[in-house]
Amino acid sequence: MKEIEAVIGESRYTIEIGNRLLLDSQRLKEKISGSGKCAVVLSNYLYDLHWEYLIEVLGGYTNKELFLMQDSEENKNYIYAENFLQGFAVKGLARDSLVWSIGGGVVGDFAGYCASLYMRGINIVQCPTTLLAMVDAGIGGKVAVNLQSGKNLVGSFHQPILVVSDTVFLSTLPDREIKCGLAEIIKHSLIGDAASMDILLKHNLESVKDESVLSELVYHSAKFKVSVVAADEKEEGLRAILNFGHTVGHAVESFMAYKDISHGEAVAAGILAESRISKEAGLLSADGLELVVDLLKRYDLFDNSINCGSDGVIEHMKFDKKNKENSVRFVLLKAPGEALYNQTVPNDIINRAVEETLA
Repeated sequence: MKEIEAVIGESRYTIEIGNRLLLDSQRLKEKISGSGKCAVVLSNYLYDLHWEYLIEVLGGYTNKELFLMQDSEENKNYIYAENFLQGFAVKGLARDSLVWSIGGGVVGDFAGYCASLYMRGINIVQCPTTLLAMVDAGIGGKVAVNLQSGKNLVGSFHQPILVVSDTVFLSTLPDREIKCGLAEIIKHSLIGDAASMDILLKHNLESVKDESVLSELVYHSAKFKVSVVAADEKEEGLRAILNFGHTVGHAVESFMAYKDISHGEAVAAGILAESRISKEAGLLSADGLELVVDLLKRYDLFDNSINCGSDGVIEHMKFDKKNKENSVRFVLLKAPGEALYNQTVPNDIINRAVEETLA
């Protein structure tokens, strides 16, 4: 087991990374001692895949209530959240209760959002089960649900008391989900995570699937995100670099109503578009852009088949949370490993880059 100590604002918690960690119920109970009833928000898809393991894991806890979640992105909304919050009340959750999220990024965001609201906030343990969630959504305390206008527009900051990344769940991830996580890891490597960049440049989509390689990537990428969030919990400055690729990526997702595209695929398109914007704005060199393209191709994320018009995506970018004074704000690359946040560029550069990426 590898551990990362996260000290973020007034919160201090451990991120554990290893195989079959959830079976050690005694150790976990000690970590969450003092908690009352536990609401387990569990991905229904994950339960179907790993029901034997999960029954064994959850059998070690008597004071629990199980809430299965349809974990598609379109269900990450506050109407669906109201059903879960009402369920918490019916099952008798109190101020000393705990929410335990077991699933991918959608489940983690959704369960964290519910925990942040119920009785003005109760504790949550995040157990991310996808590569994407282990390096991104499960860390940092940003929880939210979507509106039709845009992604994650309703949310809060609610740090977990523990994160358990059990790599046993990575064994059943399809290639598409592995690539989703790799898109975020590539993003981290391009904005400053040198350790992950070194690993990515030594591997390809096939060799990176080795459990030991994935575990190393999870460790370094999660550690990098913790370092950024610890320096700026509420995204008042530096933490904004984590949005690289997401201004365009989130707009693609919301424009497509979160259907027929994964978060990782949208972020990969955003990374490419925003790297092109960086070059056209005179920041990123041609060699720097070539490295971005190489990484996306190496991990089969250079996708020219996204079928959505650039005009609609550009319109949805207007709802991005980072915008100020009716101006779209970007995270751009000055060089691989060096990002600049709160950047504005002329509309014609934005339009050309987005159109070229989504053509």
